[in-house]
Amino acid sequence: MNAIVTAQDLEAIAADRHDGLPFDWGSHDRLARVTPLRGARVVHSAAEAPVLESQLAEARATIAEQRERIAYLESLTTTDELTGLLNRRGFYGHFRRELAAARRHGGDGHSGHSGGGHSGGVLVIIDLDGFKRINDTHGHMAGDAYLRQVARLLAGTVREQDVVARLGGDEFALLLTGMDAACGAVRARQIAEAAGRHSVQWNNAELPVRFSYGVQPYGADDREEEVIRLADSLMYSNKAGRKAVRKVERPASRPAANRRAIA
Repeated sequence: MNAIVTAQDLEAIAADRHDGLPFDWGSHDRLARVTPLRGARVVHSAAEAPVLESQLAEARATIAEQRERIAYLESLTTTDELTGLLNRRGFYGHFRRELAAARRHGGDGHSGHSGGGHSGGVLVIIDLDGFKRINDTHGHMAGDAYLRQVARLLAGTVREQDVVARLGGDEFALLLTGMDAACGAVRARQIAEAAGRHSVQWNNAELPVRFSYGVQPYGADDREEEVIRLADSLMYSNKAGRKAVRKVERPASRPAANRRAIA
């Protein structure tokens, strides 16, 4: 065709074939002037483009794979490797989004509604009781098994819309969405009681599940750092109270004379 297409149209045809796109178009559809022996005339040349459709499909698949890869890498940065729960980074990100949703939906201060929605909710900070003793007595493998079991117990006691996270070490967090302070306190106590009915088996040892917790409501007017600080403070107060109760409940030591008499 180069021998008969006029010079003016050769450049246009070349531009069609090299327009900067990363595809071999494999087809064309345009008008061109040709110069036969009896003078110039216009002809129409066209062809199908099966190659183009194939290359576009490949490009779409590549883009989809890249998006999946990015999502996977992002999940690695927000997931706790040991338990599969959200880690501290993932939890903070989710909590910020929850507070932003409460602001968009006009949440009322720092008390969520028990009916659900995005008006607020309750944060529960959990700290395991006696975890250091488990590690020291039975080893870190036992401690890891204990943490995984606690994570499964917590995840199994919340609703689908709630969030469970491991903040690090033996500290966990729950976001109970759409609950006010009273409902959240009741639910946190129920979760603690349900977990307390379980234990973790390790070799011949039975390791009871016990933890202290603090409950703090959140809403549109709150900042995540302050809510977490308040819940954390309440949790440590409760833990100190539990230790004091356990100490009082221990039986007093018998006098030496009595011990000898019993023996």
